[in-house]
Amino acid sequence: MFELINEKKPLRLRQAVGPITLLALMVLLGATLAATAQDNNSPWLAPDDAKKVHNPLKPTPDSLAAGAQLYKLNCAGCHGPKGDGNGPAAEGLPRKAANFTDPKMMEEATDGELFWKMSNGRPPMPAWETLSETQRWQLVNYLRTFAPKSPGPGKK
Repeated sequence: MFELINEKKPLRLRQAVGPITLLALMVLLGATLAATAQDNNSPWLAPDDAKKVHNPLKPTPDSLAAGAQLYKLNCAGCHGPKGDGNGPAAEGLPRKAANFTDPKMMEEATDGELFWKMSNGRPPMPAWETLSETQRWQLVNYLRTFAPKSPGPGKK
């Protein structure tokens, strides 16, 4: 009528659950690390709708000066004072900071794309949503000064 409970089965089950859980966590961690490594090597693409956003701010001397100050305070540490991606903090980064002096890159990037990237970030670059939209557009205009020979599609 009553079934005798084998005390050893639950113990064996408990002993097996530990290694199974550990194995599952290791697989999950490995997959996460692989995805992160793949992300480190994948191109950073802004959505198409972000690329189409037009810069509402004209690059006046005042807005460029404001952008220069913002860049010095927030960006130069990684991107360097000359915008070449060789700032003092760039050496320890897992991925190279963007080189804004690269005419090809700056020609291909729209203002909307640059704005989107600085607004959203991608590790190790933070999202700069703490800056106002005006400040971020000032930065976009200032970034364009590093490669003046290529105004870029966003500046037509």
